[in-house]
Amino acid sequence: MAWLPVDALESGMKLAADLKGPDGSMLLPKGIVLTESHIASLRRRGVTRADVGDGAADAQGDAASLDPAFIEAAAGAVARRFAANDTEFPAIAVLFEAAALHQARELARGMPLPPDFFPSPQAESSSDLFFREEGSVKDLVASEVKLASFPDIYFKIRQVLDSPVSSPSQVADVISKDTSLSAKLLKLVNSPFYGLPHRIDSISRAVMVIGGQEISTLVLGISAINAFKDIPPELINMRTFWEHSVAVGVYARLLGAATGQGGAERLFVAGILHDIGRLVLFKKMPHAAVEAIYYAKANGLPLYAAEEEVMGFAHPLVGGLLLRAWKFPDALVSCVACHHKPAGCKGSLEPAILHVADVMAVAMGLAPPASATVPILDVVAWERLGLAPERLGELAEEGFGQVDEIVSAFFPVRKS
Repeated sequence: MAWLPVDALESGMKLAADLKGPDGSMLLPKGIVLTESHIASLRRRGVTRADVGDGAADAQGDAASLDPAFIEAAAGAVARRFAANDTEFPAIAVLFEAAALHQARELARGMPLPPDFFPSPQAESSSDLFFREEGSVKDLVASEVKLASFPDIYFKIRQVLDSPVSSPSQVADVISKDTSLSAKLLKLVNSPFYGLPHRIDSISRAVMVIGGQEISTLVLGISAINAFKDIPPELINMRTFWEHSVAVGVYARLLGAATGQGGAERLFVAGILHDIGRLVLFKKMPHAAVEAIYYAKANGLPLYAAEEEVMGFAHPLVGGLLLRAWKFPDALVSCVACHHKPAGCKGSLEPAILHVADVMAVAMGLAPPASATVPILDVVAWERLGLAPERLGELAEEGFGQVDEIVSAFFPVRKS
């Protein structure tokens, strides 16, 4: 037992026992990794202390208690992940250390190292439906838009929000008509992502607490998940794809808060959507997409760089064009289109935040096996954030406490 006062708690600590409120109600379960949102919520609820056990130091990054063999094996595996980056650069060095320590802890828990990945033979034999010689990337996106119209509930909500006489109850009424969407939205609102002091049990209450504009942005991201359901499983495990997307959204939101940037929900949704162009490529150019995966592995490249070599363009351009065709807000379109090259989007900090969030997610192993090489960190984008490198390690650990619960709200079955 190691009871600490709430003011001494730090993100990354793990509860050693169920935590109950002053009235005896269950607040947080044993084993959960505390986040800043959790700690702030505990203060609001009048909780004075929590049991973080004897492993508090380990949860904060002390590797002294781990078997050196685990540390060595983890560092070797993580080094391959960082092949395209300079691990001497301070921000990358901090992420490397955080990733290696996390992997070593996983080994100590009996979890194996991630297996090497190769596309299935079925994927290799896939035939492309679009060829560069037959049209431009705009033609590729146009053909996808014709076949897969975006769910219209977001635009119904936007119509209500844009009306000068709209009310929160009208927004809630539109969302409530879609029971599946409502259930997922409520799970998200009640997750550690928000750390609200009281459970939200209705869409109308969610709109009142979080705001109509913010809820509509979340609906945008959640609905996008439903727009791509027919990707062949031999090409990609969709749960790992969306897990990475959620992780980028969570890290973007945390980075936004750390830098004082507003638009938390917009940053989260930008993370949800940032790789959506990859799904178009898997549908229209599966053979070329698989070729890009092999090229990336053979040359130690991030996947977007391999796509440019193999196809002549990469998934950020495709994703940006798709979202523009779907009439998404310009800020989201720019974020998605520029997330690997944020210098191409002038004026806004959000593409830089999304870029660093993507680097963090892949660095920490929250990425599909096919794109496990950490994207090359844009130094200018990183410097624009104005954060100390050590802050990345803290945020990387904090994000783990949110990702899995959010993903489970969308995908109840565990990934294979």
